[in-house]
Amino acid sequence: MTMQIVTGAGSGLGRALTLKLVADGHRVAMMGRSPKKLSALAESLGDRVLPISVDLSDPQAVHQAFDYAEAWGGSPQWVVHCAGLGHFGALSGQGDDAIQSMLTSNLHSTIWVGREVVRRWGHQEMVLANVLSSAAQTGKAHEAVYCATKWGMRGFLESMRAELKGQPLRLVNLYPSGIRSAFWAGSDHVDSSGFMAPEEAAEYLVDALSAKSSCYVTEMSIGRF
Repeated sequence: MTMQIVTGAGSGLGRALTLKLVADGHRVAMMGRSPKKLSALAESLGDRVLPISVDLSDPQAVHQAFDYAEAWGGSPQWVVHCAGLGHFGALSGQGDDAIQSMLTSNLHSTIWVGREVVRRWGHQEMVLANVLSSAAQTGKAHEAVYCATKWGMRGFLESMRAELKGQPLRLVNLYPSGIRSAFWAGSDHVDSSGFMAPEEAAEYLVDALSAKSSCYVTEMSIGRF
């Protein structure tokens, strides 16, 4: 039974992925901002999960959270970074706090998590997977800053892959297009009712992260009907 780390595990895709991994027999160190959501999930899953409430935009907090996870389960097989947030609407109407929160929760957290993984396990055979969304592939109206953070994540991760060339750590970038979850609550520029189910997206992610003997997925887009 292997240990996996999932960020953003309290809701949406991170929650669905956690449930899928536990159902497949893994243990999961669940990281997220909401202690209440993580505790509720841990209550239903028992000792197969470890809830870790953490602000991933704080590099010292990231270090301590990974210390905690490693002490509990050893080196993970996969680290899947799902955490992030979005504030949507016309750029002219977005406040300073909303913009700053997207920069720290999306871009900065990806940098801190990536650095932490490389420092700890960069020379081991494992996976660091990042969920970027289709917003890292094309610009979208009313999502300017959100897209900027996702494009920044993509640039960072592609540079990180070049830096790690020849090392056994595998980087996988995932681009789901619209997942149906509370992430879109309060947004009126899209109708999320037809977006993909997080449970089905999680199944694709697990398939993508399972390497074959001679090849593995580096990037994967997940479209919706």
